[in-house]
Amino acid sequence: MRRAGPRLNRVRIVKGALRRLLDDECLDRAAGLSFYALLSAAPAILAMVSLLGVVGEAESTTKAVLSVVHGVSAEAAKAIRPLIVELTESSSAGVTLIGSLLLAIWSSSKYIGALGRALNAVYRVEETRPYWKFKPLMLLMTVVTLIVLAALGLLLVLSGPIAETLGELIGMGAVALLIWNVVRWPVFVFFVMLLIALLYYVTPNVRQPKFRWVSLGAFVAMFVLLAVSACFVLYINNFSSYNVTYGSIGGVIVGLAWVWMVNLSLLLGAEFDAEIERERQRQSDGDADVLFRRPRGGGRSDRGSQERPGDGTHSSPGRPADRSHSNSGPRNQATGR
Repeated sequence: MRRAGPRLNRVRIVKGALRRLLDDECLDRAAGLSFYALLSAAPAILAMVSLLGVVGEAESTTKAVLSVVHGVSAEAAKAIRPLIVELTESSSAGVTLIGSLLLAIWSSSKYIGALGRALNAVYRVEETRPYWKFKPLMLLMTVVTLIVLAALGLLLVLSGPIAETLGELIGMGAVALLIWNVVRWPVFVFFVMLLIALLYYVTPNVRQPKFRWVSLGAFVAMFVLLAVSACFVLYINNFSSYNVTYGSIGGVIVGLAWVWMVNLSLLLGAEFDAEIERERQRQSDGDADVLFRRPRGGGRSDRGSQERPGDGTHSSPGRPADRSHSNSGPRNQATGR
């Protein structure tokens, strides 16, 4: 029987994660990630709609997509409706599909790279992976992310009349459709958490002991995201006057604010994962400021770091190793300097 390890100080983990969320400038980093997300969202939507135009199922699915967007923001749905209708009725949907797919992969890879730099700042490490290894890995992660997001989009779209039509085509009964409408939401949540765990595992330059299908940080990010999204939708539908304040671009502003909350939730979850590892490190050797991760690339995470004899950890002379990263590499890496 395995002996249980020491219990982690949950209060210290929560306080540490929230404090480091501010110390690591995660609010600003989430804003930068939101720009890249917005940059990649347009070609991704174009690719999806163009694909629907190619297969000839554009009209019904476009209505479903617009209904999902309308649930968040009626102004945003009104703004993108003409573009989607024009694309689905275009005779060059195939060419648009190829171009938008390439553009979606390129722009989404910029988001994945920026997320990696932000997570490096969370873990207080520098990017030391060689370009020939780093870039293909980020492109592969980009493709995986787009595939998972496309599958999640289908889970949202395949409901109501569309699910009934497909059910009739493949011979599903009413009971099977009812089960599908219930089961798809837990499946949706699981795949979102799995995608978050993949992003946490692949993008930062830290050596993970093993892949965790669902990390505590991913759970925190998902929970905060759902709670914040529900409150945000409630606010804009009942109390906000953003359409009066921003006029025709009100829908874009609302969407951008929600994307910022999504990215902030991702960074908060990463802070929780990092703080849990720091707490384990404190309990293993009593030093709260020891650097608990070594970069995958084999290099040091701080130019001035030295390895402590006997424990294999890094620290800078005269100050704790964990704090030595707060004003150096990761901030410059995450901002592209």
